[in-house]
Amino acid sequence: MTRNTTKDYDAELNKTIFDIKHQRTFVMIKPDGVMRGLIGEIVRRMEKAGLKVVAMKMLTPTEEMIRAHYPSSDEKWIARLGNKSKSSLDDLPMTPKDTFGTDDDTELGQAVLAGLIQYMQSGPVVVMIVEGMQAVNMVRKLIGATLPFKADCGTIRGDFSVDSPVVANVEQRSIHNLIHASETPEEANHEMSLWFKGETVCDYSLGNDDIMYCKHY
Repeated sequence: MTRNTTKDYDAELNKTIFDIKHQRTFVMIKPDGVMRGLIGEIVRRMEKAGLKVVAMKMLTPTEEMIRAHYPSSDEKWIARLGNKSKSSLDDLPMTPKDTFGTDDDTELGQAVLAGLIQYMQSGPVVVMIVEGMQAVNMVRKLIGATLPFKADCGTIRGDFSVDSPVVANVEQRSIHNLIHASETPEEANHEMSLWFKGETVCDYSLGNDDIMYCKHY
């Protein structure tokens, strides 16, 4: 390995490690989380895990922003929403046709999307950019499974939400699960660019960074 190649490798390795330690993800506390007074608790849990909030704001989203946040123009995604609603009735003595008025996946998906938009506009949300070691996966672990009744105790959803997709679907509303977090780095980049346009993203160090991530021997 030549000297230049070694330098290039070291530089690439250093960048890779830096990117892992300073990964950023998008987090949204949904209207039910805000109105239940859980903003501080949610932020506290992320900070205690070693993550830091580098941008934050409260707003009531427009329908256009919500549609842009979700792949609402993707017909396959819409159909999957509808199919999920149908499957929630699998173990119950009721049919999609009787419960929802239709058993068409696309029609059901559009109804689910409309309920989701209504839910997301029912009050303010808090959106954040969170930074830290493998932040995308770390935040997902902290918030727990999407369906609250499946979320482990000790996670945000597991401790503070018990909503059921069956009940939500029958009542024709969105499931109340408190919080959203990006699933992948690519999704995080899309969502951060959508919700934060021109706002300052702060760069600072936590007091415990050296203790958590530095070599001490």
